Amino acid sequence: MLHLPARASIPSLVLGACLAALSPAAAQPPRINTDALPRLEAFSHATRVGDLIFVAGTLGTVGQSFDLAPGGIGPQTTQALRNIETILEAAGSDLAHLAKCTVYLTDMANFEQMNVAWVAVLGGSPPARATIESPTLALGAAVEIECIAQRRSPEPN
Repeated sequence: MLHLPARASIPSLVLGACLAALSPAAAQPPRINTDALPRLEAFSHATRVGDLIFVAGTLGTVGQSFDLAPGGIGPQTTQALRNIETILEAAGSDLAHLAKCTVYLTDMANFEQMNVAWVAVLGGSPPARATIESPTLALGAAVEIECIAQRRSPEPN
């Protein structure tokens, strides 16, 4: 088991988790999927390595369908974050434990609208974030979000 100081930084936690995963004795990290959201067989909704949860790129699909939330970037951002919340719940975490997110936008002109929806869901203490423009996203989505979160209740050492 990897032991880190109580106040370890996120980069050191990620590095530690990756090094632990490379250990020959390491089993395949648990895959997390929820029946509440659609997914393709080619990927899992999330993977847990130690106390970190790596959430796959998530779109603003509605319910168990591959239909995008109507109304453009704002509603799609809100729905993507709600979908991430559902995935994190299945993994034993929540939005308050998000550490880092990467947002992919098909048009940086939508940055402000995305930010309004982002703050409406995550409030005044959001996680670290990078925003990148991508020419196209799956299903013709306007936004895709991937995240790293910490488990709510870390397993005892």
